[in-house]
Amino acid sequence: FVRHIPFKRLDSVVGNTTSAWQTWMKHPTPDAYWDAMSPTPEQYKRITVPILTITGHYDGDQIGAMEYYKLHQQHGSPEATANHFLIIGPWDHAGTRSPNKSVGGLDFGDACLLDLNNLHKQWYDWTMKNDGKNISKPEFLKKRVAYYVVSAEPKRSAWKYADNLESIATQKRMLLLASGGFANNVFSSGSLLQPDAKQPTTSAKAQREKAQSDTFAYNPLDVLSAERELKAGDNNLTDQSEAFNLGENGVVYHSEPFAEEIEITGNLKFTVWMSIDAPDADFSADVYEILPSGASVALTGDVCRARYRESLREAKPVKQGEITRYEFVKFPFFSRLVSKGSRLRLVPKCPNSIHVQKNYNSGGSVNDETAKEARSVRVTVYHDAKYPSALETPVVK
Repeated sequence: FVRHIPFKRLDSVVGNTTSAWQTWMKHPTPDAYWDAMSPTPEQYKRITVPILTITGHYDGDQIGAMEYYKLHQQHGSPEATANHFLIIGPWDHAGTRSPNKSVGGLDFGDACLLDLNNLHKQWYDWTMKNDGKNISKPEFLKKRVAYYVVSAEPKRSAWKYADNLESIATQKRMLLLASGGFANNVFSSGSLLQPDAKQPTTSAKAQREKAQSDTFAYNPLDVLSAERELKAGDNNLTDQSEAFNLGENGVVYHSEPFAEEIEITGNLKFTVWMSIDAPDADFSADVYEILPSGASVALTGDVCRARYRESLREAKPVKQGEITRYEFVKFPFFSRLVSKGSRLRLVPKCPNSIHVQKNYNSGGSVNDETAKEARSVRVTVYHDAKYPSALETPVVK
């Protein structure tokens, strides 16, 4: 990250050169190589064994787990999908095997501490030893979907159940981006407004929300974040240092304080209109709950590469300066009781982190790029009547 070494050389940097890594570098997007490792719709139809999928709100592999779950629900037989159970806890990846009630500075409460070894035994007894023995389904699996709702008060966090994912959140709450042309930090942020909200009454508020766009800039040669990230502690889900150190790279939008407690469960969707002055760029969108005390809780986040905004399988170059629609639809699933008086914080930016591949914005092969190909990019975020950028949240009644 600091020396701008090409991403494809990561294996040599860590002293673990492998033919597999270099093969992967030749297939940076979904293609026949990756398709050969995944079930086809016809193969999904032939699956008959019961399936138990276990993942977590902060599980780095949640996206894959949920993708296969949804594809099986889509293509599997009714008999097979009726025996596909899903557990979504508040855990990170390790927690899907050995749950820990504290992750990243958050306390999820004792109710999340499932004995998964015992649950596995019950599951295998039910699915593999049940021939004439009348062994019961594990008691925990009351319905096909079990998900954990996290509260700021750990004792109120609890498991809930549903027949399927679609039946959980019956409402969608739209929050429109607005600002006064300057939304580049947490203290002078833009707004997330409900479409049916009353017009601001104070002149300062009204003035703030008249602008039609905001801008931020990203320089891929900037490596200042490395030192901060290397010093990061174990409270990554409550740490606000990234939001407070955006510099020019990023914009911030806050909702109004919630008038009452509300459960948000499911996957967010962020539709945003942007223009860039470089051939390519990467974008991230992170969402937080900001408690009345000012404390922050990371909820979920998604990423998008401009050239793959429509499909990961086909690059579509961006016309520099053209206002383009981007959809962030791969936010990980989470479930949270957002407290009365809390606000949501949305932070769109260009990712610049030691933890992700660096895009130098040249439009070339990101695996091969170095500082020589680096292009700074200025991003304009639009939010007017013609280009209504919005964050959509799934709300449980």
